[in-house]
Amino acid sequence: CQGAVGGGGDGSFAVSREGGPTAQELTNENMLKIVTLQCTDLEVNTLVWKCLGYRFFDKNWTTDQVFPNWKEKYPTPPDFINMQRVYSKQVDEPSLRVNQALVRSIPLAHKQMLKPALKPLGWSGYKMVNLTPNKTRRAQCANWLIYYRDHLFGYTVKELKERRQQQQQAEAAARQPLKEGEEEEFRPPVKEVY
Repeated sequence: CQGAVGGGGDGSFAVSREGGPTAQELTNENMLKIVTLQCTDLEVNTLVWKCLGYRFFDKNWTTDQVFPNWKEKYPTPPDFINMQRVYSKQVDEPSLRVNQALVRSIPLAHKQMLKPALKPLGWSGYKMVNLTPNKTRRAQCANWLIYYRDHLFGYTVKELKERRQQQQQAEAAARQPLKEGEEEEFRPPVKEVY
């Protein structure tokens, strides 16, 4: 990305504004560069935008391919990281909220995929003492990108909806009837992007 701000991009991060996301852009090596600050905040945002369906065309981001639920709420690509790195409530609130919305779109079973994916590359996570809002949001974006790569990449919205419906039917069929006095197990809500 040209004109990128924030982070320590050295030019080795695989991302292009043009076209949809590529397998090369979604490698674990690229995810490692996100969490180790070897790319810029703009490069991270750009990759997430592309995966959500935003497309850069004629010097503007378009929404023709954006996941419908996401497009309705975010008609322009939002800043997931807070590229300004000003953490006052007034400046930071929009980035914080949009990052939280991205995290909520990950089903519970896939929320902790970052460390297992990057451990073979030598990354064992952040230490609490070194954690910053920027690092946290980068990790959340990288985790979402891994979820996207493993479960959404290459499918149409129609195919994803059909797959979700099949999963819900299979889960409903597998559920045992509740015995008298039993309560259904709590399942956290997921706000999918499609």
